[in-house]
Amino acid sequence: MKDFMITMMAGMMPYMKPLMWLGVVAAALGLALLILHVIFRANTGGWVLLAGRITLGFAIFFFGCQIAGYFLGAAPGINFGDFSKMEFNIVPFWHIGAGFLAAALVLGFFGGRTREA
Repeated sequence: MKDFMITMMAGMMPYMKPLMWLGVVAAALGLALLILHVIFRANTGGWVLLAGRITLGFAIFFFGCQIAGYFLGAAPGINFGDFSKMEFNIVPFWHIGAGFLAAALVLGFFGGRTREA
């Protein structure tokens, strides 16, 4: 079972960077909608909450991947360095999850206050 999980983890690694960028897009969209609400008083409270919950899902996913990687004896992370120059700037998944968690908390806190009853 452990060999199967390590194989699955190695197979998923190329797809983790695009997943991270999807989370960044969700968080950025939520922050943009929040700023729209503050500046123009647009009715975007529900969308801000939705973006916050999607971002929270990405945070939980990356924290879970970090925990699973530790149980498998690996240190999972995303390399932001340039392979052609042999640069390795590896960011652990829990750092990415913590960033998403912070963004989700901000969106959830302020997004809940922008909704009208």
